[in-house]
Amino acid sequence: MSDKNRFLSGLDEPERTIFAKLYDRAVRSQRFGGPSFGDFMSMDELALLNERSRFLPECELSLFGGYAEAERRMPGFNAGGEDFPITALKISGKRLGSLSHRDYLGALMGLGLDRHKIGDIAVSDSGAVVFAAGDIGEYIISALGEVGPCPVQVSAANIDELDLGPKEFKDIKGTVASARLDSIVALMAAKGRSAACDLIKAGRVYVNGSPVQRADMKIKDADVITVRGLGKALVEIGGLSKKDRIFVTLKKYA
Repeated sequence: MSDKNRFLSGLDEPERTIFAKLYDRAVRSQRFGGPSFGDFMSMDELALLNERSRFLPECELSLFGGYAEAERRMPGFNAGGEDFPITALKISGKRLGSLSHRDYLGALMGLGLDRHKIGDIAVSDSGAVVFAAGDIGEYIISALGEVGPCPVQVSAANIDELDLGPKEFKDIKGTVASARLDSIVALMAAKGRSAACDLIKAGRVYVNGSPVQRADMKIKDADVITVRGLGKALVEIGGLSKKDRIFVTLKKYA
C-alpha cells in the first residue's frame, strides 16, 4: 500500500477528498521546494492529520489560524517564514450585541462559501472578526451586508494589530506532581489521571491548537489547553508547595 493510500485509509467522504487534496499539495511542495497551503481544518480534522502525518512526504508541516489561540487552522507545507494566505475581516454595525457565532457563520454560509475557507470567528458585543482564506476576503467585503436582522459593514483588518476583546476566565487552582499533560487535563476535568489519559488517547485534547496524544508531554507556562466538550484554559505554572508539588492555575475561558 502506498503512503498516499495509508494517509487516506479509513476516511469517509468528504474527508477523503479534503485529505487527498492536502496530500497532493504536500507532494507539490516537496517536489518544487516552495510553500503550499491547505484550507482551514476543524480540530477533529487536525487530529486526523496529526495521526496520519507520518505518511506525508518529507516536508515541514506547520499550522496557523491567524492568531495564536485559533482553533481552526490552515496547514502549510515548507512555509518557513512565508505569510499564510489568511485575511482578517472586521464586521461592525449597530446593535450587534445579541448576535451569536451561529448568526455570523450562518450569514457567511449564506453567501455560498465553503466552510473550509472560513477559520475562527471571534464575536464581541461590537461585532466580530472573521479569519478567512485570502482569496475570498474581497468577496465577503462586497457581498456581506447583514447578519440576521442587522445591517453590517465589513472591512479588512491588520492581523498584527487586532484586539479581540477582553477575555473572561474562571480560575481552576490546584497542585500537580509534575507539569505533564495528563496531570493538567485531570485538574481541568476534575477527574483522575486515568480518565485524563483516556481523553488524550481519544484525540479530544489540544495544546496551543494542535492535537496531542502524548500523556507525558511537558506543559509550559502560558500554554493553552483545549479539551473537546470541556472548553479551553490558559495554563499558569507557579512555584512549589512544601511537599514539592507544582502550583497550577488554569484560567478557563468563560
